Amino acid sequence: AAGDLLAAGQHGTTFGGNPVACAAALAVLDTLEADDLVAHVDRLGKMIAAEIECLDHPLVDHVRGRGLLLGMVLTAPLAKAVEVAARDAGYLVGATVADVVRIAPPLVLTEAQAADFVAALPAILDAAQEKETTS
Repeated sequence: AAGDLLAAGQHGTTFGGNPVACAAALAVLDTLEADDLVAHVDRLGKMIAAEIECLDHPLVDHVRGRGLLLGMVLTAPLAKAVEVAARDAGYLVGATVADVVRIAPPLVLTEAQAADFVAALPAILDAAQEKETTS
């Protein structure tokens, strides 16, 4: 079938893009190092997790994860409702399973943006609970 569709020389090598992909990967690693993003992500992730747990919201059991890949474990299976309420408030989170909300912001998230999210979270959680009780 491929011989009917492609003439000699029309298909390149499967491995032809590797030098470009490697150059892109090296550029990303250089940026991570130059901008000290690994330390930034570690510090900000710990801050977000600690501040969410300090909210002492009844819907939050605990926060797990590392860096900026966090899972907010809920006390009830309302992750999808939290995802919708967060989106309505202007934040993107994911409902990975019924009782875990994935928080995975970009590596360049600022401390102010993180603080804004944590400050908005109680209202988001309350809206999710309210939606579920009225549904």
